[in-house]
Amino acid sequence: MKRGMIRPLMLLALTSSGAASGQSAPRSADLGRLSLSLQSVVAKVGPAVVQVRVSGYGPVPGGATGGAALLGNQRSTGSGVVVSPDGFIITNAHVIQGGRRYIVVLPRPAVPGVPGRSALAPVSQEVSATVVGTDVETDLAILKVDQKNLPFARLGNSDSLTPGQVVLAFGSPFGLASSVTMGVVSAVGRQLRDEDRMIYIQTDTPINPGNSGGPLVSAVVWSWGSIR
Repeated sequence: MKRGMIRPLMLLALTSSGAASGQSAPRSADLGRLSLSLQSVVAKVGPAVVQVRVSGYGPVPGGATGGAALLGNQRSTGSGVVVSPDGFIITNAHVIQGGRRYIVVLPRPAVPGVPGRSALAPVSQEVSATVVGTDVETDLAILKVDQKNLPFARLGNSDSLTPGQVVLAFGSPFGLASSVTMGVVSAVGRQLRDEDRMIYIQTDTPINPGNSGGPLVSAVVWSWGSIR
């Protein structure tokens, strides 16, 4: 089981060019509306984002010298997004690679009138998942959980993205569930090699091990679609 690559942290700064362009500097009310807009996206997308816990067997580091490698229990975490109300979940293929048991952690809202857990331990539900299929070339996998009426995201059209759009990355970096980071679309239509059949979206959004499988969401045109 592999973990995602660590991306460098990019710091965003808000600057004003009002003196040069004649435009007024951003008002606090404008920033407040932007903040509320982003909070609204998080509130709608968050319930469809899940944590994926994978356990299986793999080589034990330093377990053998010159002989056959020793196998031991291995555990890793990744992210995923629910794409249908009956429990189909998209994640990355490398997140579940080598796994034998898959647990999906579903975020659950607290029941009104019933004491919930603290903010440090949000209410959630752990359920077993099965692998429906994987595609190594696109690094995608489909999981299925036996649940109904789940919040879900509809897939969007990434062709509508343009450089400069604000995007949010949802996931569980380093196992920290329900995390959100922000950046911009740096470029679209990227290829790592000329002969590569995969086309990528380049973004400066901070992404770390554990984010793999989580959705990248545009604040304008959601690349994973809207939430029902």
